[in-house]
Amino acid sequence: MKHLTFLLFFMGCILQASAQDIFNTVLEDSKKVINDTTSNVLVAKIAQFKYTTLQYIKKKSFESKEDVTKEFLDNQAYYMTEFLSTFFKTTLLNTSLTKNEKKSRIMSFIDASGSNPLFEETETDIVNAYVESDESQLTPFSINTDWPKAYAAIRSVLDKEKK
Repeated sequence: MKHLTFLLFFMGCILQASAQDIFNTVLEDSKKVINDTTSNVLVAKIAQFKYTTLQYIKKKSFESKEDVTKEFLDNQAYYMTEFLSTFFKTTLLNTSLTKNEKKSRIMSFIDASGSNPLFEETETDIVNAYVESDESQLTPFSINTDWPKAYAAIRSVLDKEKK
């Protein structure tokens, strides 16, 4: 529990960056955590997901678009961070959920990620590597996700659950 609380703090620090620097800040902070041998294993796994996802988005964006804006990249990084933060707060750290409710909530997040691809991708084994790995994966989401759309989708699901 302490590790996940630290993780949320780490994610919150990233959001302190100015809107113009979000993509690079998340990318650089993730790389620092990955390369820090003293990093907590859980935090390092999440940082690896962020780093891999942002590198994928950047690479695919420049391959498929002539003009990739900083705003586009920043929005993807910001909403990915929001999505992950919401996942940890409302699902993994939520002690009021039953085991079945937690499984259902996890599936809702996985669906929100998988149902909102950013690019037309034929190599699904690559983009779903985190989804299809073992059950201990902290970030079971597709790296080919349109994060603003996925975040809006999961907010809609969570808002319906509140009613």
